[in-house]
Amino acid sequence: MNSFVYDLLIFILISIQPGHSYPTGAPVTECASMSPQHNVASQECSSKYTLNVDKSQYYINDTVRITIRGSTNNDTFRGVLIIAKTKTNEAIIGTWSVAGLDIKTIACGGKSDTGVTHNSRTDKSSIEAIWYPPSNITDNFTVIKATIVTTYAQIYVGCFSTTLTAKYNDPSIIKENTTGAVVTNYTNSSSPTTTTTTTSITSTSNDTGVVISWTYANGITAVKMQINNLKTSQWLALGLSLDSEMGEDHVFVCKHLADDTLSIERRINPGSTSPPILASTMRDPGGTLTTSSLKLENGIAYCEFSLSNFTSSKQRRRRDISALSQSTTYIPLIAMGDLDSSGEMRQHTTRTPLSQNVQLNKETTITYNADSTESSRTSLMKAHGIIMLFTWIFYVPTGILIALYFKKCWPNRKLCGKPIWFAVHRALMTIATVLTLIAFILILAYKKGEWVSRKENLEYSHSIIGIMVVCFTLIQLIMALYRCEPHDKYRFIFNYLHGFLGILSLILATIAIFIAMFFDNFNFKTSAEWGILTAWTCWIFILFLIFWMIGYCFKEDSVKEIDMTSIELNDRNQYSPTPSKSIQPEHNVKEDWIKGILILIHVIIAFALSLALVILVGKA
Repeated sequence: MNSFVYDLLIFILISIQPGHSYPTGAPVTECASMSPQHNVASQECSSKYTLNVDKSQYYINDTVRITIRGSTNNDTFRGVLIIAKTKTNEAIIGTWSVAGLDIKTIACGGKSDTGVTHNSRTDKSSIEAIWYPPSNITDNFTVIKATIVTTYAQIYVGCFSTTLTAKYNDPSIIKENTTGAVVTNYTNSSSPTTTTTTTSITSTSNDTGVVISWTYANGITAVKMQINNLKTSQWLALGLSLDSEMGEDHVFVCKHLADDTLSIERRINPGSTSPPILASTMRDPGGTLTTSSLKLENGIAYCEFSLSNFTSSKQRRRRDISALSQSTTYIPLIAMGDLDSSGEMRQHTTRTPLSQNVQLNKETTITYNADSTESSRTSLMKAHGIIMLFTWIFYVPTGILIALYFKKCWPNRKLCGKPIWFAVHRALMTIATVLTLIAFILILAYKKGEWVSRKENLEYSHSIIGIMVVCFTLIQLIMALYRCEPHDKYRFIFNYLHGFLGILSLILATIAIFIAMFFDNFNFKTSAEWGILTAWTCWIFILFLIFWMIGYCFKEDSVKEIDMTSIELNDRNQYSPTPSKSIQPEHNVKEDWIKGILILIHVIIAFALSLALVILVGKA
């Protein structure tokens, strides 16, 4: 029996074919074959994915941007391997850098940065990488090849490639190729200690392409910032940070002023929520900035400067940040924003930490592309804010006021077979619930389902309060659907709990709106936004107080009327053998009219204030 079991185990082990998956990237052993060891055949080539390059011809000092993306947003992939090979003998040539956090470089054949692969198994809709040709070209044609993996059983090998042609003449001109990319070529300096880099940036109406490069020689770092589509009254900044978060950063800002000129500023970002200040206010920022060249040409802004005169850094004071150093490793941050009418920087609209580490004493090229995808994602966040503002400034307060103070108004009138107050309250709160859920879905799509980091204090607090508001909204809906009958002896539990959760949700939503005013994504620094939100908060408080006073005053009048009627009845009963029926006070029409006018005024004010805030959010 034991012999049979052992033989069976051996047979099973021999029959199992080896298979491997690499969620953090392809191994270097697959650089030659470019075929994953999944033991499955390659899928038939599909048009669901594309491999694009920004140029089909290159010089030895050029850079070539390679983009792999799905044809639609649903065509995602998880794994990728990109390698450049000569067409003749398929030798791996050139080096790579990555332009995103989803991919990394690998060392094919023992040479660093000679291939690109994924670094996680998350779904990707597109990736970008930069290829640098070798200094010595041995083949006229270079083939960029890519293998794509969608799932373990679905791989595409040999389906995606493009051929580049090498050019040996290196003119120092700017020209536009057939792909619409603007390519700038520079000749090498005759000095053996100075090397310049060639840059290319995409020129489209909706994209802002950025290439920042620098060289180092004789203690001087020469920096070139080339920015495509930097609009008038906009700025773009390079931040050098010790981490990927804002705070204690050295910032270099290229401004496109309203008079169509450029300027360079050096600033210091002292804290995560503090605006950047001029570096001249710091005792020792590290090095001296000297402007080299500022020009606008063919839609590209060129801001060039040098950093020199670095001294050995002394121990910093407690409140100072570390002085800039050419030997320190930094993480580059790219930020963009608008300028006000005086040319001063407004809060940045985008901020992106890049994945590469840089030093000022090593030749470096940084590439960044703010494409329309970022704009569409920003639209999701704006839509979330707009819907929430309308919901919790207009719909919810109006619905609560109707439920609290209009139950006895217009008792003889019906709407859809229900008392007017109930029909209006139900309609408003149903709309509010639907809009709240839609806004919640939009922000989930914006964040791609990821939870906000605790390091982002304001955003994290806003998200926690927002989750509570959404949960209370759903609880309110469920309670309303399954409430007991009006005359049930336990109905008071529903009444109190329903009212308490409604008021609590409104308070929490108001707090969440105030917190959002501090977000970096918006430019809510002027008095207009704060004035509108403060005016609405004060108006709601005063309105609740006015309604309570109206109810109290008319209640006192009703009590007096009942007391007078009781006295008259008692006097009559002394002389009448038949007791009279109790008399209820007549419904006060005057109270209805006063409340109706007040609620109408509230609707106009709440709609106007929410509309004003919505417009400001849309422009932020």
